[in-house]
Amino acid sequence: MSSIRAQAVGKNFDKCSEICQIPFLLNGRLHFECTTESPIEGDLFGRCPTRLLNQNTREASNKAEDWVKCGKSCPFSRYTGNKEIENHFRYLVSEFPSLASVVEVGQSSLGQNIVGIRISRGVQEQRELLKPMVRYSGNMHGNEPIGREILNHFAEVLLRGYGRVDEITELLNTTDITLIPTINPDGFDRAEEGACSGADYRTGRYNEGRADLNRDFPTWRDVNETMDSLYANRQPETQAMMTLVLAHPWVLSANFHDGAVVASYPYDDYRDGQPKVGIHKTPDHDFFRHLASSYATNHLTMMDPFVCSKWWFENGITNGADWYALTGGLEDFNYLFSNDMEITLELSCCKYPKKYYLNREWERNRDSLMSYIQQVHRGVKGVVRDSAGESVENAVIMVEDLENGINDKKVTTSSRGEYWKLLMPGKYLISAYYNACQTGGLVLISDKKEVDITEENKLVVMDIVLDDGAPCTTNPR
Repeated sequence: MSSIRAQAVGKNFDKCSEICQIPFLLNGRLHFECTTESPIEGDLFGRCPTRLLNQNTREASNKAEDWVKCGKSCPFSRYTGNKEIENHFRYLVSEFPSLASVVEVGQSSLGQNIVGIRISRGVQEQRELLKPMVRYSGNMHGNEPIGREILNHFAEVLLRGYGRVDEITELLNTTDITLIPTINPDGFDRAEEGACSGADYRTGRYNEGRADLNRDFPTWRDVNETMDSLYANRQPETQAMMTLVLAHPWVLSANFHDGAVVASYPYDDYRDGQPKVGIHKTPDHDFFRHLASSYATNHLTMMDPFVCSKWWFENGITNGADWYALTGGLEDFNYLFSNDMEITLELSCCKYPKKYYLNREWERNRDSLMSYIQQVHRGVKGVVRDSAGESVENAVIMVEDLENGINDKKVTTSSRGEYWKLLMPGKYLISAYYNACQTGGLVLISDKKEVDITEENKLVVMDIVLDDGAPCTTNPR
């Protein structure tokens, strides 16, 4: 593994590697970080091997005397500063230019850069047609930084694992991944390590504008508002995330928090006139439950209903509104205003645990991080074209579940005519239409096509042709 200069990154692999043999293979897993799973039983601290049994395979020694506690230069030895994360990502891009690019999300209230990293094969070129976009973001509450550290390191794992770990190579060849460790860098600077609670400005939850960013996004009440109205009076961090969400054809995402250990799915908010109690289902309720379960079942402790003494969750998942209703959350905004399906992931009972627990938190989440992204390769996808063979932007996809009826949450095609609809196994009728009333005086429509999605055939690729027309007064359904 090539060395990385200390001044360029938040993690000094140079100095770490003077002691540690990183990466190393242990129990069939390639590690790019220290581990609590060393041959030293009962050890909760991150340790690394000083000796390898095989330099080619990087297999680590299984003798306790060949393992040492990791120092300050190693991954997860401490929390990473805002500028360090930015420098880290820029250096990774310089080292892996064909796999990574920096994402300029925006600026915080105090003018700090909010940056992400986009990782995929051929990332500097135009995204491969029908390659789905997935996004992880964290730290929108500044005093909840576990996800922040996990995403900062996950970038290392994906890039250094490409070509070495088959699962990672397949993922980057087929998926466009963006990681945004912090949405609220100003709040993080105010937060205090070791503080397990805190829900105000002083403790770092709020941004510098004294706003809870997860209560600041447009809601179901704003669906028919103009774009100017949607952006009016929002915090700069909120506006930056709104622009990112609306600018790209995201298919799947998740946002990381702390204070519980659970995967929470939409809706977070009840509608007026509804009972303010119980589960508030989206039209994609079954798939959202599947997404939450895919993270929880691969997490080392999330399925334990007693993992946090304050909360109890059956099977490690919850509907957001059923847990506690909130208005203006990010996951509802994604679902209501874009094609994206997002859930909220709470990773730690303590909001800002001491740094000594970071290695353990990585190990609890590492399999879930991969499994969740892989769920984007389910359902049906394809390109919508007109009768002349040209791709059609903003065509509307309709899905009818042959057992449960029409799914009222439609998705629209990208600027290249692409569509993705995440679906559970079942039989569906898929069709599309495009409103050409202003230009052609017609609604262009397609035939309905049946697709059969199974666990053996999780993803169906199916193009759609708009080869018929209907009067503009006709309901495409």
